[in-house]
Amino acid sequence: MTASLFIRRLATVARVTEWWGYKFAPIMAICFASVLLTNNPIWLLSGQLLLLLLALTTAATYVSLLNDWTDRADDALAGKSNGLAHTSGGRVALLLGGCLLAGVGFGWYFWHISPVVAWLYFGTWVVFTAYSLPPVRLKGRALAGVLADAAGAHFFPQLTGVALIAASLHQHLPLLWLVGVSVWALACGMRNIIWHQLSDATNDAEAGMRTFVTRFGASTVRRVVEWAVFPVEVAALVVLLGVSGRVAPLVALLLYVGLVLIRRYRLKMTLTIVQPQPYSHVLLNEYYEVFLPLSLLLAAWWHQPADALVLLGFGVLFGPTLWRTVRLFGLAAWWLTQRMLPAR
Repeated sequence: MTASLFIRRLATVARVTEWWGYKFAPIMAICFASVLLTNNPIWLLSGQLLLLLLALTTAATYVSLLNDWTDRADDALAGKSNGLAHTSGGRVALLLGGCLLAGVGFGWYFWHISPVVAWLYFGTWVVFTAYSLPPVRLKGRALAGVLADAAGAHFFPQLTGVALIAASLHQHLPLLWLVGVSVWALACGMRNIIWHQLSDATNDAEAGMRTFVTRFGASTVRRVVEWAVFPVEVAALVVLLGVSGRVAPLVALLLYVGLVLIRRYRLKMTLTIVQPQPYSHVLLNEYYEVFLPLSLLLAAWWHQPADALVLLGFGVLFGPTLWRTVRLFGLAAWWLTQRMLPAR
C-alpha cells in the first residue's frame, strides 16, 4: 500500500471530513483574535498555528479511532455501520499507539513552551479516553458524557490554542477574554454534542445507550439547550466580540444574519438551534467556521500586508468549508442585484 493510499484510508476511517472545518476553523478564529489582541501580526505565529493544527489532528484521529472501536458492540445492536467493525485489533492498536506516541511528542514540545499549554493539550486526550473507554465510558453517562465531549472537542483545544499564542508571544491575555473563550467553547461544545445525540437518538435507544437525550428525552433536552445553553453561548460571543474591539467581526456578523434571512425567506430553509431537521440551517455554526475567521484575517491584512499569506493558507486548508458559503453568498448577491435593477 502506498503512503498516499494509507493516508486516504486513515482519513476515511478517522472521519476527518466530519471535524476538520467544523471544529478546527473556529479554533483558528480564536487564535487569530488572540494574536490581534496583542497587536502582533498573525504571520509571526503561522508556524505555531500549523503545529497546533497537526497536534489537534493527531488527537482527533485518536478520538475517532477509539470511539469507533469501543462503539462496535453498540453500533451492531443498533444496526449502524462502523468503520472499524471488520478491522483487526492488532491494526487498531498499532494506529492508536502511533497516535499516542505522536501526541506525547507534541506534548513534550508544548511543555518546553509552557507547561500550561501541554496540560491543556493532554486534557483533550484524557477526557476523550474517559469518554470512550470502559469501564469509565462517560459517553453512556448522560450529562457527564455531554460535558466530556464538549470539553474534549472544544474547551481544551480552544484553550490550548489561546495558551500557545500567549506563551509564544510572552504576553498575557485579558482575563475576561480567557473566561469568555472558556464559557463560549463549553457552551458551543454542549450544543453540538447534543445536536449529534438528537440525530442519533434512535440508534442510541436501540443500543441501550444512556446518553443525555435518551435519559431525559428529546423535548426536555431541546428546551435546556434553547433556553439555557444557547443564550449562554450567545452572551459569551458578545463578550468576545466586545473584548476583541474589532469592527470586522461585527460587520461579518451582520453579513451572516443577512445570509440567514435569505436562507429562511428565499430558500425556505428551517432555522434551528439544536434540533436536526431536513433542509435546515444550524444557527451561528457557519459564522464561527467562515465569517469570523475570514473577517479577522481581512482585518489583519488591512494593517499588516504580510498577513495575506495567512489568509491564503487558511483558504487552502479550509477551502471546502469556505467554498459552500462563498458560493451561496455570491448567489445571494446576484439575486439582490437582479431585484434592485430596473425592469426592462
